[in-house]
Amino acid sequence: MDENQVLKECIAYFKARGVYRKVFTKIWDKYVSLGHFGGTVQLSGLSAGERQQLSGFLQRDCGGTKTVTVSASALEKALSKSRFSELKWETILQEYFRQELVGKKEQQQKETEKKEQFFAKMIGMAPENPGSLWLAETLQMQTEGYQLLQKQYRQQPEQLAEVLMQFLKAVPHIPFLTGSSGVVQKELIAVFAANTTGNPHFFDVGTLGEQLLTLFLKNQIAWTEDSSMSPAEKRAELYYAAGLLKDDLSNHTLAYGIHARKKDGTSHEGIEGFFREKEPVLLTLMTLGGLADVSAGQEKRVYIVENPAVFSKLICSWPKRTVLCGNGQIRLATLVLLDLFDADTEFYYAGDFDPEGLLIAQKLKERYGERLHFWNYDVSCYEKYLSQVEVSEKSLKKLDKIYMEELQPIRSGLQNRRRAAYQETMMEEYLRASV
Repeated sequence: MDENQVLKECIAYFKARGVYRKVFTKIWDKYVSLGHFGGTVQLSGLSAGERQQLSGFLQRDCGGTKTVTVSASALEKALSKSRFSELKWETILQEYFRQELVGKKEQQQKETEKKEQFFAKMIGMAPENPGSLWLAETLQMQTEGYQLLQKQYRQQPEQLAEVLMQFLKAVPHIPFLTGSSGVVQKELIAVFAANTTGNPHFFDVGTLGEQLLTLFLKNQIAWTEDSSMSPAEKRAELYYAAGLLKDDLSNHTLAYGIHARKKDGTSHEGIEGFFREKEPVLLTLMTLGGLADVSAGQEKRVYIVENPAVFSKLICSWPKRTVLCGNGQIRLATLVLLDLFDADTEFYYAGDFDPEGLLIAQKLKERYGERLHFWNYDVSCYEKYLSQVEVSEKSLKKLDKIYMEELQPIRSGLQNRRRAAYQETMMEEYLRASV
């Protein structure tokens, strides 16, 4: 008889007897685990009819025990004595389940080979692409990003392939890679995404595209994370260094009394106009991105305050000085502006006496070192202008991050008194004790 016909009859025989689905399912799992046909399985809760079906093929009485043990060797022996003796159990199982029978080790090896081929194809599409080089290094060295790639491949390989193709198309056009002579033009991230991938939201926060781009930039750009920054602030600064603006308009800073030069060496006439008119200017990241450097008025000295009201009073009282306002926090725009001053310019910071103000003071000191001076920002001023405003428990927890020695007296005062002191009440102090 033809082997195919024998196999067909064999499958019909076992499918006509329901107990063999239970036997074969366990034998299949055992094969996958061992990587070969072998071992022993146990079946419990069988009906009298199912026991009788087993007895017929195995040629032994299976009716006297609650649990029936079936070994691979017993199945081999029974098969050799049956009319299906020319068949192998592997062939029978595969035809029964209509699946390829593969051991776990072989299965894992095949999956590994498939995954390697997947990433090799991605890299091979543009092997000299900086993104492809980063991808190959990440996979080989298992550096940051490796786990993300593995997870995405396991869960959604098709989506990963689509995202990687778009990501690799975009990478060569990142401004810091295309700028000449060290000049990096700034571009809005949404515009960059639309021009390179066709989707302005491709690099939106939380997307896989953004995660890959962030990992790539961290690998490519010499950049030191500021531990006091939030994750969003860190990303914004990293992207800015790459020439990509995550938010160019709402991320701004207020300045008074500055000169500015553009990257082509010419004066920025807009900023110069505000300087001549003795008016403050609101500087966005877009504007700052086009500047080569800035300078203070007649002095190599810049005053930094938190509060707009204090800023307004100071510039009215000091028309020839340079003053910046962080407006309650130090955004990336303020840091970018401060970085544009030359190394001889010194900074004087005065802020609120609360945990948030201390964090700003520490962040600026970390970044600018000896160039940054605390101005009327000591424990005596805190005690003198102490308010009745209680600091919340949530806010007080931020004091755990204050480690600088010179800020410890204020930190202790806040912890003990649990009250803040604010800039608005200190105007006479600033004007009387200006540096």
